[in-house]
Amino acid sequence: MSLTEIKERVQAIQECAGDYEIAHSKEDALYQDFIEFVATSKDLDIAEVQEKAAEVLKTKQIEFIRYCA
Repeated sequence: MSLTEIKERVQAIQECAGDYEIAHSKEDALYQDFIEFVATSKDLDIAEVQEKAAEVLKTKQIEFIRYCA
């Protein structure tokens, strides 16, 4: 999972923030995919992982309703 891919996915969430269900779904998918990437990758550079994680967390700055059942 590249930093560019993460940035594109964060931007896609920003672009659909008006439809909170889609935005929330995309956010959840990004988090799941990032966790899977970290869990299954070998020889990760901690600084790179931290940079990517910081980018993923930028979705929390996007305002949309997050309902949980």
